[in-house]
Amino acid sequence: MSFDYIEIDDPVYKATCEERGQRDYVLVKPNDYSKVPITLSNWAPELCCLNTRYQTLDQRIKDMEIKPDDVWLVTYPKSGTTWCQEMIWLICNDLDYEKANSINLTNRFPYLEKGGLRDLPRGMDRFQEVDSLSSPRFIKSHLPVALLPDQIWTVRPKMVYVRRNPKSVAVSLYHHSVSLTQYKGTIDQFVQSFMKELEYYSPYHRHVIEYHHLDCQDNLLHLCYEDMKKDLKSTLKRVSAFFNKSYSDEQLAELEQHLSFDSMKKNSAVNYRDRVEFFLTKTNRADKLTDQNYLFMRRGEVDGWKRELEPKLQHALEEWTKRKVVNSEHLKLFQ
Repeated sequence: MSFDYIEIDDPVYKATCEERGQRDYVLVKPNDYSKVPITLSNWAPELCCLNTRYQTLDQRIKDMEIKPDDVWLVTYPKSGTTWCQEMIWLICNDLDYEKANSINLTNRFPYLEKGGLRDLPRGMDRFQEVDSLSSPRFIKSHLPVALLPDQIWTVRPKMVYVRRNPKSVAVSLYHHSVSLTQYKGTIDQFVQSFMKELEYYSPYHRHVIEYHHLDCQDNLLHLCYEDMKKDLKSTLKRVSAFFNKSYSDEQLAELEQHLSFDSMKKNSAVNYRDRVEFFLTKTNRADKLTDQNYLFMRRGEVDGWKRELEPKLQHALEEWTKRKVVNSEHLKLFQ
């Protein structure tokens, strides 16, 4: 086999995965990762937490044909992905707001491995849809470097990677899991599982560090969620330059307004309101439709974790990062 699938043997996971709605989780590792141009010495990928359904896509993704004009956005989940999808698509498409508002972001910038995590409607093959898009293709993924297509390292399309503070990721991913994947545990249980690397796409720190050690200086742009919140206009200029686009200050100001949290939250082409309503109704939670915590775009804050995490969980997350990240330069990526 080209991939190893290893059952999770953590006793807490085994005892509670059924009641928390996570029984199909599994650890995955490719047997061949030699083509990844990584600069970490003696590197080997760690096991990645995914779903048993991923076996239907693993080799198809590794063998995927990559086109030179592809545009890839990769993040660990809940790191500002949707925000960056809309930003990148508009910058690359001459700020065509009319088209952006008329076509759902899912169709403009699809999620490559979605069918490898959850059941899709009968007859839908999200990978096939992505693979057959007309050029230029805009592709979103959360996969770690070792699971991306082999050709991505030789064809070298434009790629953007976004990172976010781990405490913010943990809180946002918890709420996302509750509303969209029917997670039934508490936030304390979720954070403990997150720190054990037993949530989708973990291990978290390795995900970030590996992307920052790729030998792809010309075709990979790194962004930071907190920097974007602090100074979005500077990020817009960096992204525009990366894609060889040039816009006036007035155009950038309009784009900045379009990408504001209040604007994105109201934008039906990007806020996934229909998906949230479907899942909440399907799971008999329609009463949560007006609850801020059940929206796909919930708060868009930099430090909302200070309000939502008990001090002991904040401390636990900080100590977890210190244990996992011993290199002082790497540690700067998580502050």
